[in-house]
Amino acid sequence: MARRPWLAGVLASLVAACGVSQGVQTESARQAPTTPPSTVAPPTTITPTTDPSTTTPATTEPSTSPTGSTVAPPLARDVLDVGESKPARPWDDLVRAALADLERWWTEEFPVHYGSAYTPLSGSVYAAYPQRTAPIPGCGTTEPTSYEEINQYGAFYCQEGDFLVYDEGDDGVLASLANEFGPPILGVVLAHEYGHVVQARAGEFNRELPTITTEQQADCFAGAWVARAVRGEATGVAFSDSDVRTGLIAMITVRDPIGINQLDPGGHGSAFDRVGAFQVGYVGGVESCIGLLDEPLPLVPNVFSSLDDDPDGNAPFGYGQGQVGGFLVDDLNVYWPQTLTAQGRQLQALQLVPITGPSGVTCDEPGGDIALGAVHCPATGQVFFDETFGQDVYTRFGDFAVGYVLGMAWSEAAQQALGSPLEGEERALVSDCLTGAWAADLIPRDNRVTRNVVISPGDLDEAIQTALVVGDSGSSEDIVGSGFEKIASFRQGVLDGISSCIERLDD
Repeated sequence: MARRPWLAGVLASLVAACGVSQGVQTESARQAPTTPPSTVAPPTTITPTTDPSTTTPATTEPSTSPTGSTVAPPLARDVLDVGESKPARPWDDLVRAALADLERWWTEEFPVHYGSAYTPLSGSVYAAYPQRTAPIPGCGTTEPTSYEEINQYGAFYCQEGDFLVYDEGDDGVLASLANEFGPPILGVVLAHEYGHVVQARAGEFNRELPTITTEQQADCFAGAWVARAVRGEATGVAFSDSDVRTGLIAMITVRDPIGINQLDPGGHGSAFDRVGAFQVGYVGGVESCIGLLDEPLPLVPNVFSSLDDDPDGNAPFGYGQGQVGGFLVDDLNVYWPQTLTAQGRQLQALQLVPITGPSGVTCDEPGGDIALGAVHCPATGQVFFDETFGQDVYTRFGDFAVGYVLGMAWSEAAQQALGSPLEGEERALVSDCLTGAWAADLIPRDNRVTRNVVISPGDLDEAIQTALVVGDSGSSEDIVGSGFEKIASFRQGVLDGISSCIERLDD
């Protein structure tokens, strides 16, 4: 994120809502330095097709049972090949159960959506690890695939040979994610890879589609399967609300690095993109994913548009000129008065008051919740900003994490000015939407700078990571909205604009 002087004709490239280009066939669980073996990848973005505050997957209420798994009843053939010396893992049962259920699920779903029978995976699902001596087939070559190659990608599907591989090594990205966030993340990755299996059977790889497009659909399929597991329909796999959060973390973690063009071969999408596709599948099921190859979800910029952008840089934390608490406040105090004037409402500039914790809020009736990091005081026209919280998310995620926190407080003030009748969770989620609309206005468009502050690639990812942190731990809390709900609402504001947020005030 950067503060910019007014310069005409600088900057570029917002990739707005268009389909994209290319067609590879291999998914990587993290960005690889080269294009993977031979089949598929993972992306995402969502213009919510349903109210983003409604996160109930498909039919039935999500299960609140604790995460766990048992071995599912075996299929006609056990597809998992663990080799001769695989170390025991806490997720072994979950992996086997997830694979069995994915084969079972697609056997049911494929005929419904594609009009023909599903052909089970003819090859195996290979667990790769350094100690393994049993060979893993090469992808498009007679030479076996080495562990080093697999470790580079984390997981992939190979259309030639119709097999899947995932990294079981101690130092692999999947083990790292599973140890940090829990075994369900393996299920999410495998569900994504099975999305590519389905695409192969549907003949989609013959269409020369962009990698980002097939990855987007695979992320969507993964979201649909996670919803199935949350509903308790996945035999041997029981996912909870916290596992939905794990799914979002998976999408965020395996995003394309900043500076990678999603339209290039092998592109998977930013975290903002990938989370969106996952959410579309989670809310709408397989049916909502089918059309994404012909009508892809919109993408946000991931390539720097100016040479003075620093890929590793953040504006300094603080409140002076050129610091995030300075120029962001200045921009919010320009954007919202102007925007509300167009709505026939008024909002005066607000004063930022840094505090060192929730006890520093001196306001009889604050609007919002200081647990979100900042809170508006209508009586005094102040915004109390928890500096300790702000510095924490700034350090963890980046400068626009602070932008999200401050944006939420100004959005609450905007709701006050608009006479919002909403309360509680619904009100907080509309603030997410309004914050997204403000953030969208900071994106450089049409090779020109339209604002004195612009956001850089990765800033929207920082915002959704912060939303995930401050959201309710489960969908049953209904305080400020779960991370899933908050991200969906934020994305709605970014992609559909402020009018879509204001319409929610009358719902």
